[in-house]
Amino acid sequence: MKTTFTFIICTFSIILHAQNIEKLDTIYANDTKTVSLFFPKPIRQGIVGKSHFVFSYNKEIAQYFGLLQATPGVKSNLLAITTNGQVYSYILKYADTLQKLNYFISEQESIGNEKPSSNFLSTGEKTPSAIDTLISDQFMVYKETCSELLVNSKKKIIRSKRKNQIRLSVKNSAYKNNALYFSIEIENKSTIDYDVNFLRFFISNSDGLKKKSSQTISKNPLFTYLQPRKIKAKTKSEFMVVFSKFTIDNHKKMIVELNEANGERNIKLKIAGGQCH
Repeated sequence: MKTTFTFIICTFSIILHAQNIEKLDTIYANDTKTVSLFFPKPIRQGIVGKSHFVFSYNKEIAQYFGLLQATPGVKSNLLAITTNGQVYSYILKYADTLQKLNYFISEQESIGNEKPSSNFLSTGEKTPSAIDTLISDQFMVYKETCSELLVNSKKKIIRSKRKNQIRLSVKNSAYKNNALYFSIEIENKSTIDYDVNFLRFFISNSDGLKKKSSQTISKNPLFTYLQPRKIKAKTKSEFMVVFSKFTIDNHKKMIVELNEANGERNIKLKIAGGQCH
């Protein structure tokens, strides 16, 4: 009788869990406003299904909030995992007008935990979650492809800019494994080491004439390979940056922003949309 009662409880829990998964909330975003998502625990991972949605969060120091932006396109989804392993999933849609800019998410909205519950599985040994395994495998693909491209790709330069004896160059681009790979080089011709504060990427529709109507949306890399924190004097460093597949209209630009820590040798490199593919 006790075994039967336990089985009924477990079955009922599974049914409720399945119902929660089916009823996913929808979050709307656009390219004129930033939507803020506040989670009950700091964010460890955030993944969107389509590149025209961008979910930004602090990858170095886990924080409770993330920022969502979008450009017009088909609906997608967001998968977020907090530091305690709770998984949150939402449908994402683009909307010209937003009724809500801030979402305060409760732990009850979680669709489950990334690790199996001890009520359903007890093997005596710890195994990686399916999500962790999938992400680890994908990162290995990115790493191997980056290594191959750095060695074998033709050494052409898409766009380059020099300022204060620092040169920032985007050298190659390639499309593989449903991702875009960019080869980037930072050259320090000065006698002072260059400490990188950040390297950021944006898409801008500004034509330089209508500043009021100009819009920019950040592009977060999926993966970086050999990206340096310091470029010593009289040296250069080449590395790879990987993005989800995206295309840029010829009227738009990709902006690469290099910022120096404790210095002002900053560079903004603008690349025409047609050169990014």
